[in-house]
Amino acid sequence: MWNTALWRKSWGDQRGLVLSLSVLWLVFPWIYIWLSSQIEMSAFQDVLLRAIPKNWQRLSSVPFADIATHSGRVALALVDPVVVLAATVWGITRGSDAVSGQLERGTMEMVLAQPVSRTAVYITQAIATTSAAALLCAVLYFGLWSGLTFGPWSGKVDPRLFIPAVANVFGLMFCTAGLTACISAADSYRWRTIGMMCGFHVFSILAKLVGRMSSTWGFAGYLSVLNAFEPQQFVADPDHAWQILLLYDGILLGIGVAAYALGTIIFANRDLPAPL
Repeated sequence: MWNTALWRKSWGDQRGLVLSLSVLWLVFPWIYIWLSSQIEMSAFQDVLLRAIPKNWQRLSSVPFADIATHSGRVALALVDPVVVLAATVWGITRGSDAVSGQLERGTMEMVLAQPVSRTAVYITQAIATTSAAALLCAVLYFGLWSGLTFGPWSGKVDPRLFIPAVANVFGLMFCTAGLTACISAADSYRWRTIGMMCGFHVFSILAKLVGRMSSTWGFAGYLSVLNAFEPQQFVADPDHAWQILLLYDGILLGIGVAAYALGTIIFANRDLPAPL
C-alpha cells in the first residue's frame, strides 16, 4: 500500500517538470531543423570548414567535415544548450529532492512516520526519476523523428541514426541524477546539494575543454564524466554507434548506479536532523 503511495508521491513531485520538458523537447527539434534548413549547406560548409580556426576544431568530438552534412547538423541539436542544460537540470533537480529537498521542506519526517523504510523511500524516488528520464528521451526522439520525417529535410536523414545518440542523453540524465541523489542523501539542505553538484558540473566542463585544447593537460579530460557524453559520435560513425554507446553509456550508467547504491547506504544509516 505504502509503496504505491510513495510511487504516486514521487510522480506527483516531478509531474510539472516532466510536462514542461516534454513540451520543450517535442517542439525544439522542429524549430532547430527549420532554422538549420534556412542556411544553405554550401554556406554552412564554407563557414564551418574555412572561417573557424583549426585549433578550435579540437573542441569538437568529430571532424568538422562530418558536421557539415545534414545528419551532422541535426546531431548538433543534441549538444545544444536546450538539450544539455535541460538534461542536467532534470538530474540535479530530481536528485536533490531525493533526501535533502524533502528534509528542507519538512516532508521527509511525515513520510518516514509511516510504515515505510528509508530504502524504499530512496529507491522509489530513484526509479520514478529514471522512468521519467526515459520517457523524456522518448519524447525527444519522437520530436527528432517527426521533424526529420515531415520537416524541410524530409528524406535526407535517417531518423534511426539518432537512437544511440538519444540513449546517450539518457545516460547523462541518469548519471547526473544518481550523483546528485548521493550528495542529497548525505545533506540536509537542498540549496547546498544543488550548489555542490553545479560546481561539479562546471568542473567537468572545464576539465573536458582543457583536455581537448591542451596537449600537456590532456589527461584532464579523463576527470570529466562529460567525456562519455558525445552524441555526435554515434551519428558520425553509425557502423560502430552501438559499440561506442556500450562504452559511453556503460560509464555513465555505471557511475549512476554506484552513486545511487552509495546514496542508499548513506541515507539508511545517517542520523536525520530533528524537525524545526
